[in-house]
Amino acid sequence: MAKTAAPSMPTPRQIADALEAVRALNPGARIVAVGPDGVKFDYAQDEKQGNKVTPLKRYGEK
Repeated sequence: MAKTAAPSMPTPRQIADALEAVRALNPGARIVAVGPDGVKFDYAQDEKQGNKVTPLKRYGEK
């Protein structure tokens, strides 16, 4: 039976590509961690919103 390969770290090119893609959606994003599971990001909060979570609205609800 073959042994499962260990997960590999993302390459610098993959990290840069991921950061570019995420920053296109949220310019305040920053890298928090890089590991075998991938790249983890932190997203800047709008100062007016803070940590406030807005509830989801149902279709047609105002």
